[in-house]
Amino acid sequence: MLTGICPECDAAVRFSSIPDLGYRVMCPSCRSMLIITSSHPIVLDWAFVEPIDMSIPEDDRGGPIWSG
Repeated sequence: MLTGICPECDAAVRFSSIPDLGYRVMCPSCRSMLIITSSHPIVLDWAFVEPIDMSIPEDDRGGPIWSG
């Protein structure tokens, strides 16, 4: 049986055949959505990456909060 390792929880994710690149699979242990980035060896990465919040915090008057 073919296996890949979940990047979130290090659990083995098993495959009955060689998966195609871009194939999405859910980790059976932590339920993270993963994508195949390499099929030989099988390498898994997160399928969805949350965007970084680049907003500037505001005070109660609507102005930016500056530290320093």
